Amino acid sequence: MGIKNLWTVLAPYCDRKPLYELQGKTVAVDLSCWICEAQNITEYQVQPRMYLRNLYFRACYLLLIDVNPVFVLEGKAPELKYGTISARNNIQFKGAKPKTNGVKTGKGRTRFNFVLQQCEEMLRCMGVKCVKGKGEAESLCAVLNEDGLVDGCISQDSDCFAYGAQVVYRNFSISSQGSYSASGGSVDIYDLQKVCQNINFGRNKIIVMALLLGCDYADGVHGVGKDSVMKLFENIPDKDILNRIKSWRDNRDLYNQYESQVNDKSLCTTCGHTGKKYYHTKNGCSLCRTTKGCNSLDSNSERLMLKYELNVRSKALEDPNFPNEELINEFLTRKDDVTELNTKWNRPDVAKFVKFASKFLQWEEHYAFDKIFPMLTRWQCKNPEYVKSLSDFKGIVTPDKIKKIRNPRGIPSYEIIWVDTTDSFKNLIPEEQKTECDLEKLFVTIEPQVLVNVAYPDLVEAFNLSKIKPPKKPSKRKKRQIDELAENLANTSITEVTTTKVKPKPRKTQKTLKNLLNKKEIIKKSVAKDDVALSSSTPCKIINKNTSFNFDVSRFGDESDLDVSGIIEEIVSKKTVANELRNIADEYIRSCNKQEDNSDEKLDNFNEFDVECDTKDNQIHCSSFFITEQENEDLFEKTFNEKYCISLSDSSSETEEYELNECI
Repeated sequence: MGIKNLWTVLAPYCDRKPLYELQGKTVAVDLSCWICEAQNITEYQVQPRMYLRNLYFRACYLLLIDVNPVFVLEGKAPELKYGTISARNNIQFKGAKPKTNGVKTGKGRTRFNFVLQQCEEMLRCMGVKCVKGKGEAESLCAVLNEDGLVDGCISQDSDCFAYGAQVVYRNFSISSQGSYSASGGSVDIYDLQKVCQNINFGRNKIIVMALLLGCDYADGVHGVGKDSVMKLFENIPDKDILNRIKSWRDNRDLYNQYESQVNDKSLCTTCGHTGKKYYHTKNGCSLCRTTKGCNSLDSNSERLMLKYELNVRSKALEDPNFPNEELINEFLTRKDDVTELNTKWNRPDVAKFVKFASKFLQWEEHYAFDKIFPMLTRWQCKNPEYVKSLSDFKGIVTPDKIKKIRNPRGIPSYEIIWVDTTDSFKNLIPEEQKTECDLEKLFVTIEPQVLVNVAYPDLVEAFNLSKIKPPKKPSKRKKRQIDELAENLANTSITEVTTTKVKPKPRKTQKTLKNLLNKKEIIKKSVAKDDVALSSSTPCKIINKNTSFNFDVSRFGDESDLDVSGIIEEIVSKKTVANELRNIADEYIRSCNKQEDNSDEKLDNFNEFDVECDTKDNQIHCSSFFITEQENEDLFEKTFNEKYCISLSDSSSETEEYELNECI
C-alpha cells in the first residue's frame, strides 16, 4: 500500500517508541488500514469479524493511556484507484468478479463500505469520534495533520506523505511480545521534517517517486528503480523537482541539446569541454585553465548527473501519459477543508455496546459488559464536571469505596468498587449467565490516582482515613536481656568488694580398718545373697542398669557392726573358693580375733590383704566363684578392692544404705 520503496528510503530516520509516548496527543487513525490488517487473517472460525475485535481493543488501549483518537473513514475512491480496488477484491473475496467485465467505474467500495459502517457503529457506542472524508482516508488524515488539528496519523499507507502529512505512526502494536512488550506496545514514528533536514527530501520528491516507481494510482516507469531515482534527486531541490519532471516533455529542444553534449565524441569525457581526453591529459585544457589534465571536480559531476537524468527521462517518455497530471493533482489538490474538529470523547453507551457485541462479535453479555464497563468509569473520572451537571444519572455508576492501591505498569492507581444506583444495567446480563460469573468483580475497575483525586476527593479522603491505624495501648512487655543487664549494672557498686563463697572440696581421709569393720554387716548380707544365687541351678540373669554394681560400703551400714568373721568363715568354707583366697581369709580371721584392740596392727595386716587383692581386674564376673583357675576377680575380691579404692567418710546416712539394698 502506498508509494513503492518510500518506507525503505525513510527507514534510517525512523524512531521506534513505546506507545505511552503518545500520551496526551490527538491522532488521526486511518481505519481502512486496521481493517485490512485484520482481514489478512483467514481463520474466520476463531473470530468471524476479527476487524471489529482488533478495532475495539486498540481503541480501548488508546483511550486508557490518554490518547485521543479520531477515526477517519474512507469516502469515494478516486477513479485512478478502481483498478487497484478490483485486484484487491479478487484476492480478498476469493476471486469474486464484478458484474460487468473490466474495471469498475461506479460505486467503488460496496463491500468495504459495509465493513466500515459496522466499525463506525461500534465506535459510536464507545463514544469515539469518527469523521468521513470526500476521498481517501489518508488524504483527510494528512489534511488534519498539516493544519495542526491532530499531532500525527496512524497509518500503514505511505500516501499520507504525498497528501501532505508531516508525522506518520506506522506499525502500531499493542502486543505483549517483543522488545517493547513491558511498556504495553510500540509504534514507528516518521517525521518528514527530520528527513528533509538530512537528505533534502520533501513532499514533491515523494510525488515524483509515485510517478516513477509506482503507487496505488499508477504502475510507475518500467526499468526505473530506487537507486536511479535517488541519484536524480541529489542535485535537484525539492521545490524544483516537479517542474523539472514536467519540462522533460515540454522542453524537448533543451534536452536534445543535453543529449548531444553527452554523446558528442569530440568532447572530453572528463571535463566536457572541447577536445579529446588524451589531448587534455597531455597538454591540459584552456577552459579548465590547466597545463596538464582536466579539472573534473565540477564539470564531471554535472555531466554525470545530467547523464542519469537523461537516462530516466528516456524511459519515462516511453509512456505517452507521463507525467500523469491526474495523479499529481490527486496528491496536491485538497478535497476536504476542515477548519474545526471536535475530538472530545463522549460517554460510552454500555447497553448498546453489549447488544452490538452479542450480535456481531458473538460475545456473551457478561463478557461484553466486563470489557466496556472500564471505559465508562474512565470517562467518568476524566469528565467529573459533566457528570455532576447531569440531571438524569441513568447510565452512570457511583463509586462505593476504594478497595486498595494498585500500580499497573508503575502508574499509581486505585482499585475502586462501583455501584449501579439507578439500576441501569440490572437486566443487561441474562440470569443464566449471572451464575457463571462473579458479579462483584464486574463492578471493580482500576483508575489512576491523578484522575480520582480530582473527580472524587471525598472518596480518597475516606480511604486515607481508613488507613490510619489507632494508637496502640501500652502493653507490658517482658524484660529483655539488655534491660536485666542494665539493672544489674545500676545496682552494682564499683567500690564495693564482692565476696564469693567457694564450696570446699571434700577432704580425703586415710583408709582405716575401722571404716571397713563398720560396714561388715552390709557385706555379709550382700555376699550371702550372691551365694544363694550362685548355688542355684537356674542361672541368674544380670540386669544391666544405668549404674554399675558397685558396693560402696562407705555409703551404707551401721557403725556398730564390727564383727565380720562369721561372714568370712561362711564364704571361705565353700569348696569352690580358691585355696589362695581361703588362706587369706583364715589369716584375716585370726588377726581380727587376736588383735581386735590393736587397730594399727590390724590395719597393717589388712593392707597386705589389700595388696594381693589389687592384683586382680576390677571387672565383676559372678561366675568366677566356680572357676578353679581364676582369670578375673570374683565378687568377694571385687568388693574388697572397691572398699580400699574409694574414700570413706566417718558417717553415712540411712538413705545411702537404702540405695545399696535396692542395687543388691
